[in-house]
Amino acid sequence: MRYDAIVVGGGLAGCSVALQLARQAHDVLLLEKSTYPRHKLCGEFLSPEAQSSLKHLGVLEAVHDAGSAFLTRARLTGPRGTESAHALPGTALGLSRYRLDQLLYRQACRAGVDGRPGTRATSVRGSIDEGYVVDAGGETVEARLVIGAYGRRGLLDRTLDRPFLQQSSPYVAFKAHFAGDHDISDPGTIELHTAPGGYCGVGPVEKGRLNVCWIGRTDALTDAGGTPEAMLNETLCKNPKLDKRLGPLCRVSDRYEAVSQVPLMPKSRFAGDVCMVGDAAGMIAPLCGDGMAMALAAADLLAPLADDLLAERRPPTSFRMTYERQWTRTFGRRMRIGRWVHTAAFRPTL
Repeated sequence: MRYDAIVVGGGLAGCSVALQLARQAHDVLLLEKSTYPRHKLCGEFLSPEAQSSLKHLGVLEAVHDAGSAFLTRARLTGPRGTESAHALPGTALGLSRYRLDQLLYRQACRAGVDGRPGTRATSVRGSIDEGYVVDAGGETVEARLVIGAYGRRGLLDRTLDRPFLQQSSPYVAFKAHFAGDHDISDPGTIELHTAPGGYCGVGPVEKGRLNVCWIGRTDALTDAGGTPEAMLNETLCKNPKLDKRLGPLCRVSDRYEAVSQVPLMPKSRFAGDVCMVGDAAGMIAPLCGDGMAMALAAADLLAPLADDLLAERRPPTSFRMTYERQWTRTFGRRMRIGRWVHTAAFRPTL
């Protein structure tokens, strides 16, 4: 079967752009290697900007109904016991990717997207000018446009020989949900705790749980014996505020979500003439706390351009140049600042 567009990856950016193209009467195939619902390593923080995108997609009410935590304050602590707190510029929400991604996927299918969870794309050939052939799940499918929305790094990055893979990254990240007798005097607070070996975010999500997500150097993980718990306790919990915060909590997730070789280096928006969006186009440092809004905003930016291309209102050359220019103008400075702040966070003086 031939589609107008194939979207590889069913996370925030992938579901969003697929949904928006389907609303414009395009035939869209959405390939996702995992099945829903599933956990993903993420800060699970929905800023007002992210909520605006979710409202446009028609899922914000469902996000509220899913039991999202309301967040109004931020707290920052350092390894020497320093602490500061301030009000957020608007009310944010905390909701797990376990719930959110499934809501978006179902909304995309209701809009007419052909969703295929549990199907991995293994190769893609072709161009925007001539069309594409994609191998996925033992089947070969064709499309006029292929969009890569498969996250930080994936199998297609290797088959497309993307240059960022040649650069090693010294960072590893983990995430799990915790629960227990934690301080509920200020439940609407998102927290960031820094330590010489990394930093850790703690934020409320649904069901009274806390999302604990941290990033550190790979050598710190090795020095701690190679387990996430040991790295958290021996490296990050050198911050006394974080140590006290996590003390009475216990992990309720079945396992830790993990990402090695966290790719914070610059990426291209096109690889093998496949258009990239979300973390596949560029991952912002987790410390910046608004990666979910960026993924949704990037999909909002790409969708009308892709619609113009598929409707033959915009030629391929203009599509490539306009998307690259608008992406860089919208996110380029934010990405550079994010990398600088991330590097600074590992300095023991903070």
